[in-house]
Amino acid sequence: MKTRTLRLLLILTLLAAMVLILPLAAGCGESKTEETEKVSAPGEYSGYSEPLYTGYETESHYVDSFDGTKIAVDAFVPTGGPDNQFPAILIMTPYHRASVDGDEVMDYMSDPDSPYRTLSSYGYAIVVADVRGTGASYGTRYALFFPEEVKDGDSVVNWIADQSWSDGNVGMMGQSYLATMQFMNAANQNPHLKCIIPRYSFLDIYDFVYPGGIFNFKFVDRYDLAMELLNTNVSMPSFDVYPSKPVDEDTNGSMLAEATLEHEGNLVMKDEALKTPYRDSTMELEGQTLTYDIISPSGHLQEIEDSGVAIYNMGGWMDCYVTATLSFQDTLSNTSKCLVGDYDHTQGFDGYTMECLRFFDHYLKGIDNGIDEEEPFYIYTSGADEWNFYDQWPLDDQVMTPYYFAAGGELSTTKPAEGTDEYTVDYTTSSGENTRWLAMTGEPSEYIDRTEMDEKCLNYTTVALDSDVEVTGHPEVHLFVSSTATDGDFFVYLEDIDDSGFAAYKTEGELRASLRKVGTRPWLPDIVYQPSGQADVQELVPGEMVELVFDMYAISHLFKEGHKIRVSIACADDTNFITPVLDPPPTITMYTGGDSASYINLPVIEK
Repeated sequence: MKTRTLRLLLILTLLAAMVLILPLAAGCGESKTEETEKVSAPGEYSGYSEPLYTGYETESHYVDSFDGTKIAVDAFVPTGGPDNQFPAILIMTPYHRASVDGDEVMDYMSDPDSPYRTLSSYGYAIVVADVRGTGASYGTRYALFFPEEVKDGDSVVNWIADQSWSDGNVGMMGQSYLATMQFMNAANQNPHLKCIIPRYSFLDIYDFVYPGGIFNFKFVDRYDLAMELLNTNVSMPSFDVYPSKPVDEDTNGSMLAEATLEHEGNLVMKDEALKTPYRDSTMELEGQTLTYDIISPSGHLQEIEDSGVAIYNMGGWMDCYVTATLSFQDTLSNTSKCLVGDYDHTQGFDGYTMECLRFFDHYLKGIDNGIDEEEPFYIYTSGADEWNFYDQWPLDDQVMTPYYFAAGGELSTTKPAEGTDEYTVDYTTSSGENTRWLAMTGEPSEYIDRTEMDEKCLNYTTVALDSDVEVTGHPEVHLFVSSTATDGDFFVYLEDIDDSGFAAYKTEGELRASLRKVGTRPWLPDIVYQPSGQADVQELVPGEMVELVFDMYAISHLFKEGHKIRVSIACADDTNFITPVLDPPPTITMYTGGDSASYINLPVIEK
């Protein structure tokens, strides 16, 4: 009897102990969860949200726009998680929301490593739309970013907000055309659009089609060809082009065929560009008078500000739009940040997906992850291979430092005695076949050693540097020149010459001499700006000296001790721009020293 009693007491004691231990164990678990490290920094993000959704459902629709035009839309809605209403990420593209190759569908979710799949797993619906006149959407695209196309974005955002799976909050992401569409859509001031992440957007399209007033023909040619193939919905595997995917209701493809017929009236960009060589040129299209600012974010900055959308500007030093990226950040009063790395149009920040997630988590889900407390500029410096946060642009410790040209090819911070150099224009000069310009068409830039090409140019080079020189900001060029012709194009390249003599391209600027008139830039930062209007044309008087002042694309680069800085000047870029060819070719005189001292003004960072 005593033994049974003791056993019973022992069991009760053990049970009581377990009752005490279980809450403690649970408490320990909760404490461990609370102590889980939270990380929120550029490209690094954990502990604030979790990938709780294991799959997604795909639905495809035609959305009736404001004027009844049918816009093809795919929606990818997360499944397998705790909630059934989600914020949405919208992508609007002219390059097919989805394509088909036989039975294979290629869409924004096809790649398991895509940022869209990751965002979906964290509880974001992904919505992709073909812009009017492209893909499976109806309509005719008579200009880029024309008013009807922009209004379509408002209709699609409203459609998203009305869906049962939507929580009413919308963000946007994407690069290039898809980036500019975000700014244009923000100008609609739809209250459901809360934030955007434009990567590589132009500010004013004139500055891309006619940088420095010179026609960027190679990109325009390639763009027109690509859009012709895409908009006709043909299958051309050799060009990696396939027909657009029909929407779900188009069971026999007849609606896709109808839409494709309406695409036949789409614009040929080159035709319109050749008719509009000035910033104030007008386009008479579909009964409307369009200007460059109407089809650019530059003409809608007040509406974008009034929208209140939060903006994450992303750019690259080797991208054609880098100055625009920095200008958006400086000019707009919206809550915003800016990341610029050493990328061209085909590349990007390694932590891009996590950056998008932590930005969307904060501005669409209200998660307090500290992204809004960081300094606004996150900048990479090539040569030094380091990233840094800054609170303003241009940097407050920059010193604009003139490097003067000396007759015979020297470059130094000491103004030389008066002199001249003569240069006969060589129309075969080029910045190469794989440039920042052609990276816009999807071919990575691969600048080769410029030494051989420099032999065709007029060059000015420093002696080997006795210490590191960091150049971060907007270089500007001051050329005192005369010519035997009444006009001419000037291309200036900034190069880093290493110990082996390799001439590495770092940035460039260009200007047509007849459009040299300088005006006040309508946007920040306050850098050199050419209005480039029809009334601004000033032909050269042969033999008469003029000063050409123009900016170069923004840069952040460390020229290392022992390296040399070179400025290379040409009067043509055969593979990228159209320069009128004169026979015989003109002779250019470069003036150096005294009151006519040609120089490059470099934004040197004082350490």
